[in-house]
Amino acid sequence: MNVAGQLDVLTPDQMQTVHEKACEILATKGVVFEADAAIDVFKSHGFKVSDHIVYFDRKEVERCLGLVPSKFTLEAPNHDKDVLVGGERILIHPTGGEVFMRDYDGTRRQATRDDFAKLQVLYQALPNIDLGGYEPVSLTDVDERMRGIVGMFESFKHCDKPLLSPMSLETIQKKEEVLRLYNIGFGADNYTDEHYVTWHIVCPNSPLFYSNFACEGIQVYAEANQPVVIVSAPMSGITSPVYPLATVILSLAEELAGLVFAQLVHPGVPVVVSASLTYGYMRSASWECAHPDTMLMLAASTQMQREFYHIPSRAQTGVTSSKCIDYQAGMETMQSFLYTALAGCDVTSQTAGSLANLMTSSLEKTVLDDELIARVRLLVNGITFNEEHMGLEQIYEEDFGGNFLVYDETLDYCREAWEPTVSDWKNSDEWEANGQMTSEERAHTIVENLLEEAPESVLDEAVEHEMLDFIASIEKNA
Repeated sequence: MNVAGQLDVLTPDQMQTVHEKACEILATKGVVFEADAAIDVFKSHGFKVSDHIVYFDRKEVERCLGLVPSKFTLEAPNHDKDVLVGGERILIHPTGGEVFMRDYDGTRRQATRDDFAKLQVLYQALPNIDLGGYEPVSLTDVDERMRGIVGMFESFKHCDKPLLSPMSLETIQKKEEVLRLYNIGFGADNYTDEHYVTWHIVCPNSPLFYSNFACEGIQVYAEANQPVVIVSAPMSGITSPVYPLATVILSLAEELAGLVFAQLVHPGVPVVVSASLTYGYMRSASWECAHPDTMLMLAASTQMQREFYHIPSRAQTGVTSSKCIDYQAGMETMQSFLYTALAGCDVTSQTAGSLANLMTSSLEKTVLDDELIARVRLLVNGITFNEEHMGLEQIYEEDFGGNFLVYDETLDYCREAWEPTVSDWKNSDEWEANGQMTSEERAHTIVENLLEEAPESVLDEAVEHEMLDFIASIEKNA
């Protein structure tokens, strides 16, 4: 039995109260939408507006919730890799927005276009990563005007899994350019009109403020019939009240406000609400993604999204504050990802390769996390329960004190059983004879092999040329 969603941190009555309090905030305090165009949308639908503060009626919030599909297919350039968002499989999305790279020798440096490309190569090759990175690292060696479109091209060039739009598309023009690139990649001028091929991540500024940038992100992508991901990211004690429960309530209010706006723009467009709540670490006046309180807040938010609202859930999970690949990194990454997976998260964020509170990415940790994800998936799938797996025939047949080593069932099961891709299960003598390699050393070898074996491009040659011509035209007019 699959055990995803079996972890509950709120009772049904508590979920009802959390929803009511979030709706109370929306109706009483309201939410600021900075963009005039957004205010016009709300006014045209009869919402109470005072300057740029929008007030939400609970019945209207619940009506809009009912419009959001509980699941939808996100298409990939290679349709064999399309994914169902909101299905039984937890979908893994790797890093996004990290600024630095940690090299194998321990050097921390600013990320480059080459790093971006290498990460996409790994995402393509690793079996437990479902979605290509939308912006796995910032392209600091590319002109700011071109970063979004260039990063999108590198994604298409090296990965044919579902690909997500860069988050840092500061203008409507940049957003529309990226959507044009998707139509080129999928081979039709209006492909995005009828198919879900990406989504745009929108972050309100906690508490309760949608900037022009966020408003435009929702409006442009919803009008283009592409899903919107609302990522509320309050920090307890800093941009939300200090209590975990209060932070959950505030984040839900922010998410519901963005969800309503998306439905007003395009009724029925998919919306994924994403919990990126973090613990405010007062010793350094910063935020802490690896604090256990963070896990509790993520689990509560996931439960609300999955069980109460019945919409796809996303969470920032599989994260660590460790600056290197050590015991702390493994402990915190597993704590974060396993807890959220058991809570029933549909889509993850930051779940492969992230270090240093989401500031740094690592090729080696990406490979290590791919194995960690496989372990968690196996655990979440639960134990197989049927007559064959009860093994009664073998138990009755075998002598007292005997063994089951030579049974056909034993051999068949072991041939298909899970095995690690990086971890070492050899005995100590074999490990010593093979050079006493650490897990990071083994991961580095895998990284080198995957990069060496990767094709120069996974794009059709004609499509690649069309993309490059389009990018060149943008650069010429920049």
